[in-house]
Amino acid sequence: MDQQTNQEIATVEEAISQIQRTLDSQSQDWRSYLPRARAIIALLENTPIILELLDMERRTSTLATLQQLSYQDPDNGGERDIARWCERQWATILQAHPNNARALQGLGQAWLFKSEETLARIYRDTGSSSSDANGSPSASTRRSQTIRNSTQDNARVASADYVQARDLLRPAIESFDRAIEIADSDGSLTGKLLSLGAETNLNFGNVSHPRLNEGYYQKALRYLQRANSFEGFELENHLQQ
Repeated sequence: MDQQTNQEIATVEEAISQIQRTLDSQSQDWRSYLPRARAIIALLENTPIILELLDMERRTSTLATLQQLSYQDPDNGGERDIARWCERQWATILQAHPNNARALQGLGQAWLFKSEETLARIYRDTGSSSSDANGSPSASTRRSQTIRNSTQDNARVASADYVQARDLLRPAIESFDRAIEIADSDGSLTGKLLSLGAETNLNFGNVSHPRLNEGYYQKALRYLQRANSFEGFELENHLQQ
């Protein structure tokens, strides 16, 4: 590896560390890192050997951080260009390593994130009483509640938004279920992965007909109960309700 490549790798890792620290602190300053994230992606696109030289742990951590940054505002679709790039990278890893649980988790998150805008629209249209300060349903409220009136109405469950939500959530469920199975077998299972699987199943149940949603709710409950058993892991508030 030449000196320039070493410097470029160091630049990428330093930037990713700064972005992750900002995200971990839940700072509202995350938007200021978007230009830097796009610059990192441009560098990685122009010099693909950088990602290839990173071990799998550092490679997946880089993608996870950029993906997390891209969906800080999921109800409005997030930063689509960054999100799409991350999704392509997860798919690339899975082509070579189809049983990589971390890549399956990342791909599942990509589908879950893509469903958020549709789910938010469903809540606005159904007039949910739980809202944030701007009068719109918050992401945490949306994820934890059952869409009571709409799931009882066959016409609504068959409407375009509900169909689209299920179409986006179905591959997310498949990815998370596979990731959980693989991670469970190799000892890498985490509470975070289980909570993501639970959230996705809850969402799918919320936009499905009552005759069909019970199985998804039951699986979500099993995932949540198991996630709670991980020492040091704490479920997000909307999943504790």
